[in-house]
Amino acid sequence: MLGHIARRVLVGSAALGLLVATSGCLRLDLGLQVRPDDTVGGTFTAAWSEEFMESAADQGLDQSQLDAFLDALLDGVPGTERTPYDEDGFVGQTATFTDRPLADFADFGGDDWGYLRLEHTGREYGLEGHWDLRAAGFLDPAAFEDAEILLSVDFPARVTEHNGTLEGRTVTWTMTPGEEYDLNATAVENSGLAFLIAGAAFIVVVCALLWLWQSARLRRYSIGNHSS
Repeated sequence: MLGHIARRVLVGSAALGLLVATSGCLRLDLGLQVRPDDTVGGTFTAAWSEEFMESAADQGLDQSQLDAFLDALLDGVPGTERTPYDEDGFVGQTATFTDRPLADFADFGGDDWGYLRLEHTGREYGLEGHWDLRAAGFLDPAAFEDAEILLSVDFPARVTEHNGTLEGRTVTWTMTPGEEYDLNATAVENSGLAFLIAGAAFIVVVCALLWLWQSARLRRYSIGNHSS
């Protein structure tokens, strides 16, 4: 799917004839959610900044041409649900997909733009990727200065290593055209033994507290009897 997106960027860029250099003109946001049953859901958003849309209109580009570019990006993305996107000054569309096998993400890419691998082995989830956004055929940095390209992956386990930005169990990488990126993240599930140890420790603590509480009651009762 990621290679498909990169190729669609090329096709869409050529079709639009691009254009003017406007900072932050385009947002591409791919969000993946890895589930414990080894399926993947997610969204892919393609949106123009409102500032860019105004500049494009001044140069004679109408809304249908801008929409056609976003349609080229979203065409063929798994899933059929499309919803309007309007956030942070960006307007476009979001395609949603669900229940894709994790195995489909084991070896993505191989094109000039790079690759992404997402695997689950034992208790460990691993992500490894390389995106070369300098590659011919991706967004022209001169035309898409500071375009926002976001990749986020939500893991069903505790993230132990990553080179993105971590929030909870979600790692996000923020990229721009004209740069090269290596991506990596590791998430590890808790073992059953760890749960047993934690459960046993909890029982021990509760029993100790109950014993202390009972001992204190007995001491107070004994002191009360002696006093009488």
